[in-house]
Amino acid sequence: MKVLIVDDQPANQVMLSGLIKRFGHQVRCASNGIEAIDVFSDLEPDVVLLDVMMPIMDGFETAPCLKALSGDVHLPILFITALDDQETLLKCLEAGGDDFISVPFEPVVLQAKLNAHARVRELSYSLKGKNEALAYHSNRMEREQNVVSHMLANALQENETQYPFLKTYLAPASEFNGDLVLTKAGPLGNFYLFVGDFTGHGLAPATGALPVSQTFFDLADKGLSIANMVEEFNRKLVKLLPDDMFCAAFVAELSANGERLTYWNGGIPDALLINEAGQVENRLVPEHMALGILPPEEFSSQVSHCFIGKGIRLITYTDGVVEMTNQDDQRLSEDGFEELLRRYACKRDFDGLVTALQKFQQGQEQFDDVSLVCLDCAPTNLPVIRPDTNVTHLPFRLVVYLKEDEIRGRDPIIKLVDSLSHLEGIRAHKTTLYLLLAEAFNNTLEHSFLQLDSEIKQTGQGFDEYYRAREERLAELEGVEIEIDIEYRPKSSLLSFSLSSNSENGFNESVNDTEEDESLAFGRGLQLIRNFSSHVEWRDNGRCLYIEYDLSLPSA
Repeated sequence: MKVLIVDDQPANQVMLSGLIKRFGHQVRCASNGIEAIDVFSDLEPDVVLLDVMMPIMDGFETAPCLKALSGDVHLPILFITALDDQETLLKCLEAGGDDFISVPFEPVVLQAKLNAHARVRELSYSLKGKNEALAYHSNRMEREQNVVSHMLANALQENETQYPFLKTYLAPASEFNGDLVLTKAGPLGNFYLFVGDFTGHGLAPATGALPVSQTFFDLADKGLSIANMVEEFNRKLVKLLPDDMFCAAFVAELSANGERLTYWNGGIPDALLINEAGQVENRLVPEHMALGILPPEEFSSQVSHCFIGKGIRLITYTDGVVEMTNQDDQRLSEDGFEELLRRYACKRDFDGLVTALQKFQQGQEQFDDVSLVCLDCAPTNLPVIRPDTNVTHLPFRLVVYLKEDEIRGRDPIIKLVDSLSHLEGIRAHKTTLYLLLAEAFNNTLEHSFLQLDSEIKQTGQGFDEYYRAREERLAELEGVEIEIDIEYRPKSSLLSFSLSSNSENGFNESVNDTEEDESLAFGRGLQLIRNFSSHVEWRDNGRCLYIEYDLSLPSA
């Protein structure tokens, strides 16, 4: 330990320095405040013994100067005094003194006080080091947050939410939003929507928004299908995210005429289709696991479709909405939220709905990100980028044989339609062709081979049972073959598809019913195939489905 003695009495200097050297410490002396300041920078003392009464610059003036020179590290100053009046002692403390050494000196007391104040000095050094480390990490974190914030802002530049048919409410629980709402106009007047909820909230989940948003905007610009999109989202997030992190998501496409909604729900609360009275006409329940969990070979990109009636709106939200609490620690819940929907839907008062949510919360601390989206399912009136309508003049025929390994793997229909879309003039019809073929393929697979009953999907629990049975039966498939025969006839601009199987089981008799059943308006019914096809025919007792699609007509 280094000790600075400041005393104008040589006898005191000699006596104190001798004692302190015996204690094993280094000592320097000064006769007044000016000398002490000069010595300070050279010695950098750990403790100062300071006389009160000195010429030129006394102890009351010197103490604050020495404290200032010490900076952020505590410098113990022990005043040397023979005075004992309270006024003088108080003045010493006010000047920056920490303790007193009385004359005559008691060696034991002196040593104890030096050691005690040396420990305080060491603690101050330690605290300074920790503060510096904290400041360094704080500055580093701030820089990293600024970098991420800049990257997110750039990534979301294309995210235009100002559409007349769209209303959104976003309320992050922290600076960075773990929820993600993306929108994009497609090239054919269609409209894409992504609502995601990453595990947790704050900086970590927000970083997942970067690859998702970039992929979303890129694929939407190309007019790719929802199935293509979710496959790519999942592929990237599986590689990027840690094991304990995933992204629940609702991804949807609204057709240009506003009459068809194609969607994929992986872990987001039920999306609601509500009428003008605010009543729930249909629930788009989650049918899949969240993004970023399953490897590509186990991931299901199977989409669902629904046909939209007049005045229908889509309401989708993250779980932060129904899990918000008021000051009485009561959850809003699904029932409470739907009651608010009924109250404000008839007025189409989205702002009133948001105000009601905020009023319910009543300033209660928000623990999760909140995202709410309302989409009017009506004609979008978005600009259409006219696709190349010059369809290839070369006739062709393609026959694909799918066995159990191909069926259990990555969606084979995506691969097939991707290949077809490279042909001149077919790309503009990619989404519709995928819907047709996917519907026909899944009906063939699920009813002919898997023998699944679609009626059990009327409830959320039924959906779970359905897809659990689907996966179990898929794993047991043996000796299965589905043949897809594709033929293009240029003179008539017809693209025909024949789907047949080696199953002994055909479809139910209802498949031959040509009347549209309103009960099939939601889901994967034959209504979709009939609506987008120029001709549909069942052959071989329901074991073969023949479809004709007119490429000369505008893409739906």
